[in-house]
Amino acid sequence: LPAHEGKSIFYMVKQRKDFAGKKLVIAGGGDSAVDWSLSLSDVAEKIYFVHRRDKFRAAPESVDRLQKIAATGKIEMVIPYQLHAMQGDGVKLTGVTVADLDGKEKTLDADILLPFFGITPQLGHIANWGVTVEHHHIPVDQSTSETNIPGIFAVGDINSYPGKRKLLVCGFHECTLAAYGAAALLHPDRPVQ
Repeated sequence: LPAHEGKSIFYMVKQRKDFAGKKLVIAGGGDSAVDWSLSLSDVAEKIYFVHRRDKFRAAPESVDRLQKIAATGKIEMVIPYQLHAMQGDGVKLTGVTVADLDGKEKTLDADILLPFFGITPQLGHIANWGVTVEHHHIPVDQSTSETNIPGIFAVGDINSYPGKRKLLVCGFHECTLAAYGAAALLHPDRPVQ
């Protein structure tokens, strides 16, 4: 896999022209996968859009456009499938094998793989700190973002509380709450400005 990165596998698009005339496999179901499929459909030879389900986490207008282009054959919807394996010589990609939920496989003739998957929170060593974890998330006090252990705060997609929204702006707000919470712990005798 590392040998393919930057040659046949890309996690971002810097210049559309780099994908002109290429057979692309774009994997994912969010805005990035949908938007890049739309953008590259007029320069790529062929696009295979791979997603594990028929529901998308993208703007409805963009999904509608994607389906209209797919009706022309320029984009082939490969649903419900997931990435399974790659074919090639270690540098040049020649195909991507996908598998459905029953394990049925098929290979897509491809030059380039563009995986656009969201980031999944990983706890790593934090899982051994004694912090409460529920359903792969860390519950926090909504007013401070503090975990069950005083002085340990969790912000962003990894934390949970009633009414949680996984939005960037909410993560910034949670950072602010955590900073105020930490300041109050560090300097209990001072008002937090």
